[in-house]
Amino acid sequence: MKKKLLYIVPVIAAAAASAVSCDSLLDLTPPMSEVEDNFYRNETEMYQALTAAYNVLEWSAPKAASGGAQNCAFEIVSEILGDCCYAGGASASDAVQTSRVDRFTMLVSDLYPEALWHKYYTGIYRCNKFFEKVDGAEFENEDLRATYKAECHFLRAYYYFDLVRLFGNVPLILRPLTPAEYAQTQAEPAVVYGQISADLLEAINMKKADGTPAMTESMNQVPAEEKGRATLDAAKALLCRVWLYYTGYYSQTELPGVSAAEMIKMIEDVADSGNYSFLSNAYQKDAAAGVSPLWNVANKNCSEEVFTIQYSALSKWGDWSNREGCTGNQAVILWGIRDVSSPYAAGWSFAPVAEKLFKMYDPADPRRWATLINANEADGDNDGEGLQYTAGFQNTGYFCRKFTPLTANNASSGSRELNYPNNYPSIRWTDVLLMASEMEFRYGDKSKAFGYYAKVRERALGAGSAGNAGELTLDKIFDERLLELALEGHRYWDILRRGDDYAESVLTNGEEGDFAVTYNSQRRGLMPIPQYEITQSKNSLVQNPGY
Repeated sequence: MKKKLLYIVPVIAAAAASAVSCDSLLDLTPPMSEVEDNFYRNETEMYQALTAAYNVLEWSAPKAASGGAQNCAFEIVSEILGDCCYAGGASASDAVQTSRVDRFTMLVSDLYPEALWHKYYTGIYRCNKFFEKVDGAEFENEDLRATYKAECHFLRAYYYFDLVRLFGNVPLILRPLTPAEYAQTQAEPAVVYGQISADLLEAINMKKADGTPAMTESMNQVPAEEKGRATLDAAKALLCRVWLYYTGYYSQTELPGVSAAEMIKMIEDVADSGNYSFLSNAYQKDAAAGVSPLWNVANKNCSEEVFTIQYSALSKWGDWSNREGCTGNQAVILWGIRDVSSPYAAGWSFAPVAEKLFKMYDPADPRRWATLINANEADGDNDGEGLQYTAGFQNTGYFCRKFTPLTANNASSGSRELNYPNNYPSIRWTDVLLMASEMEFRYGDKSKAFGYYAKVRERALGAGSAGNAGELTLDKIFDERLLELALEGHRYWDILRRGDDYAESVLTNGEEGDFAVTYNSQRRGLMPIPQYEITQSKNSLVQNPGY
């Protein structure tokens, strides 16, 4: 390191000497005409600022502040933390820190937590910058100002919710900081959740001049070229997700600012709105396509989606040193089977699926095929495909079908791994129905709870498969959430919000060798605060328990 510095200093000195002797070599003109001092002036520039805040949603391979891009898409990390997937990859040494995520043995120096911390605080910074500037910008249409503000409140809540679930104890920052203010301390989780609640309520309650909601009600009312923007329904649904997680994980009776009765009313507004409908033949087996209609990219932004993160191959990206710059879904290549043939495209075999998930499905449930690829040999009605492929680390023969790379989706230019166009439906209508069922079962009308549950269950397995209202239990609702939403990044958080004892009983798997996982109850499911960030904060940040 000292030798490198000795080489660098003379170069800097020579450059400085050249600048003195010939100042024409030093161009003092900014390379772009738009800089902060002359930006954020009008509704066009504020729309660009809002777009920048949305952009962070796409970061499926965020950079660590001290290192390069990391393969830590939130939904895949969530599944590896849960009980349905292992770490995987090419070998035990392929991505060692992925195995530490799987086994709850993460180190404070690991780059996955650091990259996720960087991702979400980047999103929060961009939202805070937007709020700092929006009221001073000139708008020809004041309704647009209200709409943009409502959407940015949604985004800040979205980023803070993922952040606080991952780390538990985080600084609450609501404005851009100066360098002198970087040594922040962590807020109590209740304060952070209170802010998440306040942001979502602000988004929900913000109005246009005529008194109507500032945000569009649902995604099916958003123009095709603007799909992915936050909606009123999405804000209410996200608030319910936050409500259930906070009250469960922290053993509270309600989310700050929202009673159970108010939450039931809001989630029922979405469930019963008439804005959503089941896609015809959503789970139909289509072996030639390799994926069911619900997960076919031809049906992106369908009638079942409430809030969806958008991806495309339009950027034709090939810059591996700037993976945050692409618009493709990089999580897709992680799910893929190694060295497999069409209709599947070769992937990196991360997050291989546990056999127990396959066995949880009734063989008559079409969601089993729609969710999972069984690469093993056919045996009775097991959907086995007998695929030829290279087995990766912790291979089980079971893989994710919902987001698997397909040759039909390979980009025609750029790096195919960086350009998969599969969207990520963060909130689906079936999730809303099951949240409504849970809220009613816990705090409201059990007959209504059964109605919402039955709608999901019977779509998959036919009339009568839900049983009757008197048989409904919370366990059944959670089981249905697993079957319906498997491998979409929700299972781990559903486990944690059922309490420490339940989490330990489920996440400690009792398996042996490479597959053994022991839940660390002292850490309560949280990632470590990145040591890099603690150092940068001059130790104002305090490490989470157990690390």
